[in-house]
Amino acid sequence: MSVGIPPTNAGFVVTIVGVGAAAVDVRKMILGSGVAGAITVRESVPHSAVEAACDVLVHAAADAAAADALARLRRDAPDLALVALTGRDDAALRGQLLAGSVHECLALPDLRADVLGYALRCAVLQVRGERERRGHAAELRALFDLGAHPMWICEPGSLRLLAANRAAVEAYGYSEAEARALSLADLRWRSLDIEGEDDLPRAGTTRLERHRRKDGSAIEVELFTQVLPLRGRRARILQARDVTDERRAVRALEASEGRFRDFFEHSTGYICIHDLDGTLLSVNPAAATALGRSTGELLGMPLRELAAPHLRFLVDMYLHRIARSGEDDGYLRVRGRDGADLVWQYHNRLYTDADGSSYVMGYAQDITAMRAAERAFRLSERRLRTIADTLPLMIAYFDAQQRVVFANGAWHRTLAPDGTSAIGRPLCEVLGEERYAQRQPYLDNAFAGQRVVFEVEEGEGDAWHCLEITFIPELSENGDEVIGVHSMLQDVTAKKREERRLTRLARVDPLTGLLNRAGFYDRLDNALARSRDQDALLALFYLDVDRFKPVNDSHGHAAGDALLRAFAARLAGAVRSSDVVARLGGDEFTVVMEGVPDTAWLERTAAMLVATMRRPFELRDEGLSLVLGTSIGIAVGRAVTLPAASFVARADAMLYAAKQAGRGAYRLALVEPEPAQPDPR
Repeated sequence: MSVGIPPTNAGFVVTIVGVGAAAVDVRKMILGSGVAGAITVRESVPHSAVEAACDVLVHAAADAAAADALARLRRDAPDLALVALTGRDDAALRGQLLAGSVHECLALPDLRADVLGYALRCAVLQVRGERERRGHAAELRALFDLGAHPMWICEPGSLRLLAANRAAVEAYGYSEAEARALSLADLRWRSLDIEGEDDLPRAGTTRLERHRRKDGSAIEVELFTQVLPLRGRRARILQARDVTDERRAVRALEASEGRFRDFFEHSTGYICIHDLDGTLLSVNPAAATALGRSTGELLGMPLRELAAPHLRFLVDMYLHRIARSGEDDGYLRVRGRDGADLVWQYHNRLYTDADGSSYVMGYAQDITAMRAAERAFRLSERRLRTIADTLPLMIAYFDAQQRVVFANGAWHRTLAPDGTSAIGRPLCEVLGEERYAQRQPYLDNAFAGQRVVFEVEEGEGDAWHCLEITFIPELSENGDEVIGVHSMLQDVTAKKREERRLTRLARVDPLTGLLNRAGFYDRLDNALARSRDQDALLALFYLDVDRFKPVNDSHGHAAGDALLRAFAARLAGAVRSSDVVARLGGDEFTVVMEGVPDTAWLERTAAMLVATMRRPFELRDEGLSLVLGTSIGIAVGRAVTLPAASFVARADAMLYAAKQAGRGAYRLALVEPEPAQPDPR
């Protein structure tokens, strides 16, 4: 068995800790593996990475006594890869070393050079990945701290504060450590009328709240919340903009026209007044400046003219809503004089003058830059997370036009071995017509929003290999369209060869060479589990030979056995090589099909099998030519929760229905998800 070497930069510096023959043997193995650019030998573990002066350190005779020294070195030198070699295969010692001392641990007896080289590369890749993750975390923390407004990260249910930025520490007076002992409810003014302390604004929206600082003083804030993936779970990021002064000004506006005018003229927010027809009656200087116009130009202008032509219907919908409900808030896209599109977050309300005339006064702020930054951050974070989670697999990303946007080295070497870059090229061009046609149905499902896992086989004999391919769709910000697909490929050839070997040893029907009943149920159980885990379609074909009993009665059991072998061979040749074909006993056969595109494909397959089995069976040794046929029952479902026996019973019931219809036919039943029951087997 050969060991695949993960990709790294060619050659790195290795230090071997050890004396005597063990160190010499390890040095020879490392030289034989071809991974090292330079090798040094030391008698003791160095105290720091500076002292070690290498990329990876190999302890040639690690034991329990060396674990503490290696653990200290790992803490003090996080960018140094550590590999331990033990004198014997001791699971307890290996567990102790891997628990916090080294990145890889191997036993010296019978250790091969390629296995050691593989371990060294894996350790270096792990250290590099940890260093990149630390760098990403530091960058995200820097962006978090640079926020101009107070920001927190909190748990959605308990509202417990997990982190606070510098602006929050300065504005509220709590240190970050003190803030982590609080929840958002502790910051809120207790008399505030909110529907439960655990209540939060909807993600992507804002709400006015009254908060208390550490010194007891109160402030009014505009609280904005957004969902944030954090360490594999969902958290909320909160931004509190201090609007105490603005709110005080708004209240003063209601009492005094003079105060209102002062606020109107000097507010940094955007204030607009319009009638119910959408004609602007007044615009404050900040709004006019943002639009690149003077206040005089804007007076009398319809709101519709501030929107792009294809978005003006949204203005009409807004006017209808506010006339009906008297209040409206949300987001509005407006266009400045220079043609730039701006995103304003607004809150508008309908008022009535003493003379009975109605007008709408609205307050807005420009969140164009914030929305662009949020979109870029979320997109980048999703891609980085996917790449990090799939290393060292073959990974790639295709955009909505099926152009290759990203592909790692392993993907290029396997699927674009001519050395040319695949970036920017259509996927069909990179893969070639045959490979692309093989993957196209699954790509179509992925671009329809489904997560797809399937296998492809290429080559024959010793050149045969099998790839497990996963397509993960990436949705747009609002979740209504797929903007790209992540692809992960894993070579599972060795696994498949071993599965086939073991299956033939213990799970094969001796007459036909197909899986027997035990092998079938074992494979069906696994297929059902994958269907549930991957939310994928799974189909079971249940077939028998029409008019088989008269063959045995008229021509003997030898002819019947020959017919069963011929039927099995024709069935196995008619379905996909990845499908599981089995003989349950007598003349009953089954086919398990995973990675099914849709039910229409299943019906075409069933019709093809019925037609295939109508052809005469030529039994040369018996001197017979028999025309028989088959009937088929099909059970198909997505994320099937039925036990295996119940799923088989559904297909068997459909087989009975097909026979009742006159044989030589098929019947299909959709299995809806339901609570799992114990398998009666």
